[in-house]
Amino acid sequence: MWDRKRPSHRMSTCHLLFLLLILLFTCQVRVKADVSVDNVRISFEPSRSVDRATQVTVKCQAIISRGQSAPRVELSIMKDNRLVMNTTDENAWEHPIASARAADMGTYKCLWSAPGKQGSSEGEKLKVTGTATPTLTVGQDKRFIQEGDEVNATCSAPGERGPFIFSFSVDNKEVHEGPTESPNYNVKLQLKKSGHNNLTCQYKVKLYSDTVKSDDSTAVIIDVKEINVHVSLTVNPSTTIFEADHFQVLCKVTPHNWMQNVSLMKGGNILNSGPGRTEHTSAAAQASDAGEYMCKVEVNAVSKIGQEMLTVKELFSTPTMRSFPEEPFEGDLVQLICQSANISLERIEQVKYSIFKNRIPLPLSNRPDRVIVRAGPSSDGNYTCLAEAKSISKKSPLIIFKSKVLASRPQISVKGTVILGRNFQIKCNSSGTLPINYTLFRDNTSLGTQTVSSAWQDALFTTNISRKEHISSFWCRAQNSGSKKYADGGRLNAFVVEPLGKPLLTTVPIPENVEEGKELILICNVPSGTPPITFKWFSTGSRAHLYTGTVNTRYSNHTMQWMEIKDSAEYYCEASNAANRDSSNRVSIKVSLATWKKGLIVVVCLLVVTALVIAFIVRKAKRGKRETTTELSVKPAGPKSDDSLAVNMDHETAFLNKVGVNVGPSVWTTERPSSSDSSDGSSTHSHHGPEVEYTEVVHPQPVDPARVPLKKGTDTVYSELQTGPQDPSEPVDNGAVEYAELNHDLPEPVD
Repeated sequence: MWDRKRPSHRMSTCHLLFLLLILLFTCQVRVKADVSVDNVRISFEPSRSVDRATQVTVKCQAIISRGQSAPRVELSIMKDNRLVMNTTDENAWEHPIASARAADMGTYKCLWSAPGKQGSSEGEKLKVTGTATPTLTVGQDKRFIQEGDEVNATCSAPGERGPFIFSFSVDNKEVHEGPTESPNYNVKLQLKKSGHNNLTCQYKVKLYSDTVKSDDSTAVIIDVKEINVHVSLTVNPSTTIFEADHFQVLCKVTPHNWMQNVSLMKGGNILNSGPGRTEHTSAAAQASDAGEYMCKVEVNAVSKIGQEMLTVKELFSTPTMRSFPEEPFEGDLVQLICQSANISLERIEQVKYSIFKNRIPLPLSNRPDRVIVRAGPSSDGNYTCLAEAKSISKKSPLIIFKSKVLASRPQISVKGTVILGRNFQIKCNSSGTLPINYTLFRDNTSLGTQTVSSAWQDALFTTNISRKEHISSFWCRAQNSGSKKYADGGRLNAFVVEPLGKPLLTTVPIPENVEEGKELILICNVPSGTPPITFKWFSTGSRAHLYTGTVNTRYSNHTMQWMEIKDSAEYYCEASNAANRDSSNRVSIKVSLATWKKGLIVVVCLLVVTALVIAFIVRKAKRGKRETTTELSVKPAGPKSDDSLAVNMDHETAFLNKVGVNVGPSVWTTERPSSSDSSDGSSTHSHHGPEVEYTEVVHPQPVDPARVPLKKGTDTVYSELQTGPQDPSEPVDNGAVEYAELNHDLPEPVD
């Protein structure tokens, strides 16, 4: 019993926990719903724009509504996304600034937060105008220093809050800059300029996205005494000389007893150095010796410098190689000329030239500055020349000489398919040095010129012809740009496609004689057009085409082997080649019955007509017989055996309805039926008349079943048999009447 109750306790505990969770969640929702903050705004007192040192208060205001159990609302003020204060008392939601500084400038914002909620005001900027003037101090013993000495300087921003960037300037030229959080910044400066130096400083206050610059400090004058060391630099014989002249550059320091190391430099290269004196000498000046020479000595971290500019005039300029003509073609005579543009004739009389091909000297012509070659593969190569005079030699820049290749005999072809009467493109192509001018001719008439300047470009001409033989009248001419020589190509030989004429569809046999079971030949023919030609045959009774064939003639045929009635439709063909596609006329085909079927129908019709005629004749004859009375001689049924029997045939009897029945001679006599058994009203007589005998007549006569349809069974004919002679004028009610039944043992009629 105890084990069974334990699960119920567990279930109760789970239920209690679940209800507790629901209650807590409901309470949280209520707490969230019990706090409301509206109309949050920020303000500055006395104003959003104040002067430096003004007392400013940043105030936040809002309408806060809360329930009895609502938690407190966290209130804060942010400046440039940085927290400056935090509280839960809406009455103390403000930030006082006792003395505004440039560092207090920025964007302020009021924020609030509650469980599940938060919000903020719009951002407002506070502007503070003015900064403190920086103060610059240096050591009293550093107002008068020697060149190269250091000065210990301090710049301060009194009453300001950082971060800062301090800078120092000498004669309005900035010499140092550095950041710091402190309002004081100290630096050691080395003043290199002798004489009076005006030293000033300033600072910048770094804000969130800007800086505020202060005014300059009061200048401090520092006198710098120059070191009594002088450097002199002289060029002998002159600062202007010619190539191949001797020259000397001398560098020395005074006073002479100063033994510091001195360096002679040119263009960043140290030419020579030594204690107190150095020099550089050249026996033959080169054009490369021209430039600025500098003599330098360092004393107490101060550099003393002397400078001079040396000008070296050329005896002759650097030679250049050129060819004439500049762009020769294969086979042309070319002059390769080496010349110097400028020559100092007052110093030299002539310049010697040498020309090299692939570093191998070439024999000169009758003129000392050129060689003559014939352009071609053998003369192509790298050419240079050398000019020499007074031990000065100068080499020309390298030139690469390559002869131009004349345009070869052009090849003419067509692009795409040539269709008679339509535009097509002719392509001219040849090898040779580009650009090449191509001219298309038709016989002797120029049709136009195309210039090909790149390897992937084609010379294409658009034209047309009206007759096939005109295709061979085109030819091309190729000519290099800048050359008078040209090459003519051969005549154009291309396949010309003639468009197809209107196709014509004919049939064998003709459409009126197409019979069932016979074949039908569909012949498609075009009056003009270039093979190969593709023919297709179609029928309006079929969605797909009947047959497709490609031939090299202007006609083709398709045979339908066994025509049927369902093949009756309209037929047409379609012809196509590379030029066009066209459809033929439509031929209506009505398939008639086969000849044997027609004959059979005729025979059947004739038989039917014959049978109808025969039936009509027989019927006509029978009707004539019904109008007369036929007497039959039979044996009397009574004791009067010698009396003749007369049979009166009525036209109502069934016997007359039989056509072509021959009645046999057998007759059987039966007893007279009672009046109640009589079936023919026309044979009814009075009971008071003479005695009547009934006779059954049986006719077993054979007949031809193919001629007359017969009925199997017994036909009974009732006839009045009168015994003895009778006057036609006398009434028939006083004589004896006999009835005869005729049995026709005939075959069953044919259906």
